[in-house]
Amino acid sequence: MSIYTYIGVPLSFLSGIWIPCTLLCCIPWVQKQMLYLHSITFSPGKWLTEPERAGFLKNQVTPFRIATEDGESLFAWLVAPLGIYARHADDFIQEPSGVEDIEEKLAFRILKNDPDARLLIYFHGNSATIAQQRRTEEYRSFSSGASEKIFILAFDYRGFGASTGTPSELGLLNDAAAVVDWALNRCRIPPDRIVLLGHSLGTAVVAGVAHHYSKLGVAFAGLILCAAFTNAGSAFSSYSIGGLIPVLAPVKLSATFQTWFSRRMEDTWRTDDRLGHLTRTCSRLRLVLVHAEDDQTMPWNQTEELFKSTLKAASENGLNDEAGAINGPEVRDLGEAGRQEIWQNGSCSISKTIAKHGDHNQIMTWSPVALAILQVFGLAASTARL
Repeated sequence: MSIYTYIGVPLSFLSGIWIPCTLLCCIPWVQKQMLYLHSITFSPGKWLTEPERAGFLKNQVTPFRIATEDGESLFAWLVAPLGIYARHADDFIQEPSGVEDIEEKLAFRILKNDPDARLLIYFHGNSATIAQQRRTEEYRSFSSGASEKIFILAFDYRGFGASTGTPSELGLLNDAAAVVDWALNRCRIPPDRIVLLGHSLGTAVVAGVAHHYSKLGVAFAGLILCAAFTNAGSAFSSYSIGGLIPVLAPVKLSATFQTWFSRRMEDTWRTDDRLGHLTRTCSRLRLVLVHAEDDQTMPWNQTEELFKSTLKAASENGLNDEAGAINGPEVRDLGEAGRQEIWQNGSCSISKTIAKHGDHNQIMTWSPVALAILQVFGLAASTARL
């Protein structure tokens, strides 16, 4: 048992702090501030427009803007992989800075014209910006396994960083659709060369935008959800202050109370329902779930619940054996690295990796995520397993 179980839950219950916190979290304005934390920025402002300050090479990162259908302007980075940069180093260095039209930039032209290039669209968690130091380290890690192929597209949601607007569930889904549409239609990257990767809050955005595009018949190369949660109500009641004090934990002690609390959420972020719909309706789905046991911000049992509900949805899609039962996942013991469960049926595959270490943020630069990126892109030696 963790400190969370032995100390945090009893402390929250006995102290009674969960009662006022629960009532506060029923107020929409409070919900928005806690869920998005968009007013909190950790990175120096100039890192957004001068990525070299964050350790990138000259013009390796192209800052630009993407317009949404409802009139917002999203600030984004297109990060060229190091291998591509090395092959075109002189051109990158000599390229004029400050060009506003992304289509005139070398990185864009290479991505658009190279049939072997892959695009990883990154959906970050709450607070800070795409220029936060740990996120810039993540971008370098994501493309490290295939440094001549994987471009990274990162963007700030409305209300974050230099993007305009105010965050909401509908707003963030509009943002995600605008970014994906930019990749599909302006950059002309086919969906089977695009992977959607989300962290924390970003996992809910990925599930939402993938659900939207599935109704249009668009299937991506894969979805990778790191430190995910089932829905906003469950996320609120699972969240811990400093990883030690789960102020709303008593809410989860009663299913009725949890249901009542979840209905008070203005932005519901039903990742469980959206993944279930994807699995029931899509003929091709590659889904990877990754979480760390020592994640004290969002407990790993949230990913366990998503894995179970998604597999249940798979059985409703006819993805079962002749006896009518869904095939059980293959279980792998990874030793001190953790454990993995892999379920596969034809072109549909669902994988869950629970790492023993990595916590809420470190897991993003650890090997399970980097390996998942290679596999869903089809760049690993064997792509039969996730």
